[in-house]
Amino acid sequence: MSPALQTITDIYASMEQGNIGKLLTILDDSVLVYTAQCMGGNRRGREGILQLISLFYRPGSRAPKTAGHYMEQGNTVIVLGDIRMRDWESIDSPMSFADIWVFDNNRIISVVFYYRDPELLCEYLSRQ
Repeated sequence: MSPALQTITDIYASMEQGNIGKLLTILDDSVLVYTAQCMGGNRRGREGILQLISLFYRPGSRAPKTAGHYMEQGNTVIVLGDIRMRDWESIDSPMSFADIWVFDNNRIISVVFYYRDPELLCEYLSRQ
């Protein structure tokens, strides 16, 4: 396993435990974050990624992300998984996601967050 793939695998395992410290240590100061407009749109810097990460990995989140598959191509790692959205009757509705992490000199320089239906996800998160 390459260092980039191992790093991302470790980051997701840590985030699923509520620990984002490892992520902070490898983010480039001017990391570019790309996401849907309803999720705040594109951002630059650590604060931009931390705002998004906290939606899914804070304790008690009603929309936790779970990584399922990891793929690597050069300096890019792609993570595929599901976000579990629970309605008020506690019925899970999974939504697919793809996170694309790009490295340069062992630092994360950009992240793209894709969601199957970003508008539905934004509506769901606004009700939390």
